[in-house]
Amino acid sequence: MIAIAVMVIYFLFSMPRIRLFVHRLALHSRRPRVILIGDEIFTKVGGYVLGNFLTSVIAGMGTCIWLVVFGVPYPVLLGMMVALSGLIPAIGAYVGGAVVSLVALTVSLPVAVATLGFYTGYKLGEDYFIVPRVMSRTVQLPAVVPLVAVLIRGALMGIAGALAAIPAAAAIRLFLREVVFRRLDAD
Repeated sequence: MIAIAVMVIYFLFSMPRIRLFVHRLALHSRRPRVILIGDEIFTKVGGYVLGNFLTSVIAGMGTCIWLVVFGVPYPVLLGMMVALSGLIPAIGAYVGGAVVSLVALTVSLPVAVATLGFYTGYKLGEDYFIVPRVMSRTVQLPAVVPLVAVLIRGALMGIAGALAAIPAAAAIRLFLREVVFRRLDAD
């Protein structure tokens, strides 16, 4: 985990040089267009990260409220843990929900079962209502595209596919709009 964090930091600091290198791989006559499309793809990926952050904050706040209402100890700490684990796509919310349900077991079995039910319902609501709406605004995709992209890529490629689904869908849509449709319209 620490190695991944260090690699991300190095990657972020090296981003300007990496982008320059990728831009130089394009033909000189096509370079301005490659730069434009590349910048848009980076914007979409940034929107995806922002959307993931927002859905994680919503999950953390919902958890905190739930835990306060039912008298589960450490509601703020557990809410923050759920928000942080929610940043891990595909499995983070499940891990957070399991930990909170186990802590709720210290209060009583009915509260733990209700908390597990809350997480099951919340996760369904998040997957089918919150994520498509948030991602449609932050990545600027139609609301159905993130939902379909996650379902298809998750089924085909598992967790790694679900992780890359929304940025890939945004990049494919951008490629179609900027390259394929322009060529088709020109003919």
